[in-house]
Amino acid sequence: MSDTTKGKPGNPFEEQREMYELLSQETRHLVLQYVLGHPKHLPSLDELAYLMPKNKAAIRDQVQRLREEGILERYEYPPNEGSRDLPSQFYGLTEHGVEALDEYNYLRGLPVARALYDSTRLSEKASRHRNAPRPALPEAVDRALRIDREDEPSDFARLAEYVREHKGNTHSVDDQITVAGAFVRNDVDPDHDGLKRTAIADQFDLDLQYELRTVLSHLVEIDVLERVEPSGPDVFAISERIDEIVNGRVEAEARQNIDALVEHVDDELQTVQLAEDAAEWSDEGVQTTTPSVALADGAGRTIRSILAREFDVPPERVVDYLRSGDPVDRLNTAIDAIESSHEVTASEEYGRIVFVSPAYRYRLSETALEVV
Repeated sequence: MSDTTKGKPGNPFEEQREMYELLSQETRHLVLQYVLGHPKHLPSLDELAYLMPKNKAAIRDQVQRLREEGILERYEYPPNEGSRDLPSQFYGLTEHGVEALDEYNYLRGLPVARALYDSTRLSEKASRHRNAPRPALPEAVDRALRIDREDEPSDFARLAEYVREHKGNTHSVDDQITVAGAFVRNDVDPDHDGLKRTAIADQFDLDLQYELRTVLSHLVEIDVLERVEPSGPDVFAISERIDEIVNGRVEAEARQNIDALVEHVDDELQTVQLAEDAAEWSDEGVQTTTPSVALADGAGRTIRSILAREFDVPPERVVDYLRSGDPVDRLNTAIDAIESSHEVTASEEYGRIVFVSPAYRYRLSETALEVV
């Protein structure tokens, strides 16, 4: 094994990082996926070149890299050497490779990788290579790669083929099959309440090349998954101040936030001590006895002056204006104005009232169950 995966002595975190980089590089990742998905887990180089959107030289280089790191081995079958139509060299995992893939959860995807391979249309040459006689893998490797059919319905290949037939023209079709397989394995069927997108990402531990949102949308379009609206309110009101749902007490919570905002306005103005003879000159050049906002702000803008401009009211009327009208609208507009200014900072004692729709949930459709 090269120094790359050995890491620094006594530094397991560095070793893990380097192993992750080794396995996750795009071409090497695809090679490993097709090794796992192959019926015998021993594809030839020509099979890999047919299956992968990479040139053969690039694939050969990355296969060699995996061999150097002890992940793959070249298994030879001398009886095929005299045939022009059959390969004699195949690539499969070593015992170390199995251990590494198991540690990084690759083996959990064996059934889906196999279904993906089975649903792939092969050329005549690729089919001939797939069916060619080849050597046996070491017993420990073969045993580790056997698919437990109790964990994965044997007919999942039909669902994978269904997805490929309907979405084969999309870049994320492989990810769609992976996600569909995860729903099948975890029994998220039509009787299930469904899973939110965040729960899918957390529970299924998926390794996707495309955004989960995009993949789910494609599966909904072809009726493999159904998108379910959760029971309960159509909209949730959330107070940023306490980070809680406040349905049923929205107005009271908004007024409490406004009170905190008003207190912030008052505290800010009270920090400036005005001289008794401080005076403000009006635009007409007339001296008045009322201290100006600019002076009260210490020659800078205050929250009150910012809100006065936002609401188009005199500074001394800002508080009354905040406490009139729709409290949620007044509060949210005020905070937007404060946060858009670079001259003042909002307090953590108040926050917006935001309204969000509950997240959709996803589950397998009746159509998906009919297919499998």
